[in-house]
Amino acid sequence: MKVMIDYRIAFFTADWNYELVEKTLQGLRQFVDEHDNVSIRVFDCFGKDQGNANDRSEYAIFDLADLRRFDGLLIQGSQIVLEPMRQAISRRVLAAGIPAMSIDCPIEGCGLVSIDNHRAQYGITEHVIRAHGARRLVYLTGIMDNGCPEGAQRRDGFLHACRDNGIAPEDMEIIACTWRTADGAAVAERWLAEARPLPDAFVCANDEMALGLMEVLGDHGCAIPRDVIVTGFDNVSSAELSSPRLSTVNRDYERLMHAAMEALIRRIDGTETKSFIPFEHQLVCSESCGCRISAQPGYIRNRYFQQTRFLKNFYILQDEMAESLLEADDLPGLMTIVEHNHRIFGCDNSYLCINDYYHDNYEKKHWQHDSEAFGDQVVLAACGETVRSGDSRHRHDRFPTDQLLPEAITERERFLVFYPLHYNTYSIGYIAMNGISEAAKLNLHKSIFNFLAIAIENVRKKCLLRQLNDELGNLYVRDSLTQLYNRFGYERYARQTYQSLLDSDGSAQVLFIDMDDMKTINDRYGHEMGDLAINTTADILKDTCAAGSFIMRYGGDEFLVVATGQAHTLEADIQRAVEQTRQREDIPFELSLSVGIVRAESAEGRTLDTCVQEADAMMYERKNRRKHR
Repeated sequence: MKVMIDYRIAFFTADWNYELVEKTLQGLRQFVDEHDNVSIRVFDCFGKDQGNANDRSEYAIFDLADLRRFDGLLIQGSQIVLEPMRQAISRRVLAAGIPAMSIDCPIEGCGLVSIDNHRAQYGITEHVIRAHGARRLVYLTGIMDNGCPEGAQRRDGFLHACRDNGIAPEDMEIIACTWRTADGAAVAERWLAEARPLPDAFVCANDEMALGLMEVLGDHGCAIPRDVIVTGFDNVSSAELSSPRLSTVNRDYERLMHAAMEALIRRIDGTETKSFIPFEHQLVCSESCGCRISAQPGYIRNRYFQQTRFLKNFYILQDEMAESLLEADDLPGLMTIVEHNHRIFGCDNSYLCINDYYHDNYEKKHWQHDSEAFGDQVVLAACGETVRSGDSRHRHDRFPTDQLLPEAITERERFLVFYPLHYNTYSIGYIAMNGISEAAKLNLHKSIFNFLAIAIENVRKKCLLRQLNDELGNLYVRDSLTQLYNRFGYERYARQTYQSLLDSDGSAQVLFIDMDDMKTINDRYGHEMGDLAINTTADILKDTCAAGSFIMRYGGDEFLVVATGQAHTLEADIQRAVEQTRQREDIPFELSLSVGIVRAESAEGRTLDTCVQEADAMMYERKNRRKHR
């Protein structure tokens, strides 16, 4: 029985911090499982904060969603760190007129669900001051100038806690950072290189910076928290598994997503009037600040076992897929390989959709300029399904892009995650999955998509290279004026054609042809007319000889034909065509050909070279007789 969907929700996010996104997606998936009348389409990417061509190609996944087809939009605003992208989303929300909620970052036209960042940062800062006696504190900020107040709110919370607890201004230091692990590592490297005394505490605006800082300090023999306290914010799984266990701020992302979804549905129903909905947080006071709370050994062993087992299986699957993909010669073959290896995505069903322009033109050398956008139509090129019928799963269904997937699929899949697939700035298409990639927990799904895009582009370049080689080979064996075979073409194809005709027809004939009075044509009418005479003769031979014949320009005004011995009137047909050409008013010269012809039977065992010599001798004999008439 078909389930009626009352709420069609789009969700926008970016894997700025893949662990937070993975937790968020788990919460959304759980919500869908608990609500039969809800479907969610997640549009995820790996866009950062650079605003460069690669970022634009990643964020283009949001353009895939036609908001008019959805009842509501949920945005993980704090993960979309590029301000112009959030502004573009805001304009689309206002234009579509649909209810929308943002998480952790205000966006015009959207309600907001968020923890109180100021109060949370205040709380953990006050804890290290009061509970552990820290009096000299250094704070590592997040991004402060991208239009999202999260970074400023946390900084202000730190400053507020220091002032309320009597920390002198000279004992507080603010270091501008950008949320990255590398930022924390760089701060520690500089600090140690300058031989500065360690503060009592490094308070970091997120876990990633804290973990980077802790790693470098530990590598240089600094003991945490004995030598210095370190705290973070977010409680990612790496913080739980770090040694010492990182003190941080936790928010239950599954419950947060439930709260955000429930608020969005109330907005859709018209019952939600609040523009801001607060969400609670909890301090995790653990080993890195001097508290004794740590992850349980059983939990650590279980996580280690799960990750080790996953990585072992993942790399086996990756090696198998990589070897096969690199051997693929064309796009259909590559798509079959993707289907056979779809388990690497870690979900039941996966769908690879390619822009129709790319799909239809990937073998062509004439290519439009780089395009980050999706076209009006896409092609379902690969369909990896755990349960399937038949041998072929990629049906090459063509459907409108705003439909996302063929209707038969969208009707049965209530939870889908869409990722962009592009090579540099050129949009290849997108991948849809009906679950959360297990590889996402370790940020390995990005490497899968990147490798797949490279493999697809590699196939395209293989096809273009084959075409180029064919063209170069053709130039090598073709005469530039007439496009007939030349002497290199004779060496490569003439004997092959000759033997093939003997085998198939039982006989072959060799015609050696010389143009009469070519010097007179050049002297009287000029070399352009001489070239025209040569091309006219070549056209006569092309039109008169049967398909499969070998025709070459043997020399300046000489031609050679290897044709079936069954064409008994070939010489007469050629001369008749010459006579008709002489009647044309656009040709001032009188075209005339001398022809020598030799027929060979398969039983005779005569070689092509022998036949050519005999035909050549016969042609000159006939030419001489004509001159002496």
